[in-house]
Amino acid sequence: MLKQRGRPAGGASHEAVGGSVMHEQVRIVRTPDGRELAVCEWGDPEGAPMFFLHGTPGSRYLREPGDGYLRNHLRVYTYDRPGYGLSTRAAGRRRADSAADVLAIADAFELEQFGVAGVSGGASPALAAAALLPDRVSRCATVVGPAPFTAEGLDFYEGMDEEARLGWQHAVQGEAALEIDWRAFMDWVNAGMPELGLVDEERAMLMEAFVESGRQGPAGYIDDCLSGTRDWGFSVEDIQVPTRIMVAREDTTVPAAHGEWLARHLPNAELVWVDGGHFGPRDEAEMQLMNWVGHGAVATC
Repeated sequence: MLKQRGRPAGGASHEAVGGSVMHEQVRIVRTPDGRELAVCEWGDPEGAPMFFLHGTPGSRYLREPGDGYLRNHLRVYTYDRPGYGLSTRAAGRRRADSAADVLAIADAFELEQFGVAGVSGGASPALAAAALLPDRVSRCATVVGPAPFTAEGLDFYEGMDEEARLGWQHAVQGEAALEIDWRAFMDWVNAGMPELGLVDEERAMLMEAFVESGRQGPAGYIDDCLSGTRDWGFSVEDIQVPTRIMVAREDTTVPAAHGEWLARHLPNAELVWVDGGHFGPRDEAEMQLMNWVGHGAVATC
């Protein structure tokens, strides 16, 4: 079931943030178990369909803020994972559960085949879709995403900075510790994300995405973090679709060793290296990756 909802009161104008908007209305998709998922479409309405799954925390407003999707003829779907933005919370969810939500959205929009990509905390949900929807997902990509928490043969914390390490340890401790982390993160967002070197349109887009992520409080963030420490509910070795794993050389939030581990364990994966840290910058390289996910080719413009 697909419903339309106008832009929430007080929401930023997407036209003001960048030229990537295709529709301003939020689409509400109802899942078979009765939950609601809030979805946005960006880019070329006739373009190659693909999903871009936000990080932790995040929301449907995380996207390329310029006109890259339009120029590269991509039709990009973003949605709030359960507990974020306007999507119904699903406490106790696993990473594997994202595949069913992607499928519900794809069916609602009548997408037979599509690519899927995810950044940071959205990387494992993208891998879940690739593993569990092999007849629907054409290509998959992850951007600075972590390996499974119990990955065999990986020193999970090696090369990770103290803040990131504490975040994972708090996830093991439980909801109370995570709520403190979430409040500190939102204080940083509300302070304008100081020391994060971004151009104005990128900063505005991230502010919009992060503020919307907290519409229901810390619920989505808590559930994301808890599910990250549990079994993902699928095996990465089962992913047969072509997959590219992007890692950043200076990333201390998700060290490159995580991407290297994933590339070794996926049967049809290619490792893509970029300079910079967890937040980039990597605009050109990431757009080339998105173009490959959508079209099976690198960006031409």
